[in-house]
Amino acid sequence: MNNIYFTADLHFGHSNILKHSPKRPFSDTVDIVAHDEWLLDLWKSTVDKRDTVYILGDLTFLKSENARHLLEKLPGQKFLIEGNHDGSIRAYKNYFKEVYQIKEMRFKPSVAPFLKEDLCVVMCHYPMVTWNQKPRGSIMLHGHSHGKLDDYNALSMDLRFDVGIDGSLANLHFLTLEDIYNVAIEKIKQYDCNTFMEYAQNNYRSEVR
Repeated sequence: MNNIYFTADLHFGHSNILKHSPKRPFSDTVDIVAHDEWLLDLWKSTVDKRDTVYILGDLTFLKSENARHLLEKLPGQKFLIEGNHDGSIRAYKNYFKEVYQIKEMRFKPSVAPFLKEDLCVVMCHYPMVTWNQKPRGSIMLHGHSHGKLDDYNALSMDLRFDVGIDGSLANLHFLTLEDIYNVAIEKIKQYDCNTFMEYAQNNYRSEVR
């Protein structure tokens, strides 16, 4: 099985991000060239050309031809869910399989054997309070927050997770579909639930329609 990855908020070419992301390599020197080389090596060492990558926004601050040269170097079948810093790559949508504002996917055990049931995922760059199929157990993946909503997400009953590279879940790595499934399963089991539908029915009663 080819791998399915999720990431967000890479910010290639954005030196200002290093001032706000102290966990990243080269944040102390604000060396964006070295930072981008590290990010590119991370991508290439993680993602095979046959793998799928869902990028939940803010891929790069690079402009024009520099943005195109970056996209040419990134292996994998790439799906972009646009963020607020993706304006420079709108001219290069041909480098992505699809480009969305919000993307919904249903992953099945026939595609990912570790799944014990269908996993419905709603992806958006921005965190959402409610989303499609939430009352039926879908989960929400987002970026934008750079880990600042980690505690909020953990304390919330919502099945919402920040997949951004600066968050505690990703911890400077890409997340796999199995990573997402495992963390969601871990959360529902804390409430003695065995399925996402059961969890939603028990905990989202005011939202169930």
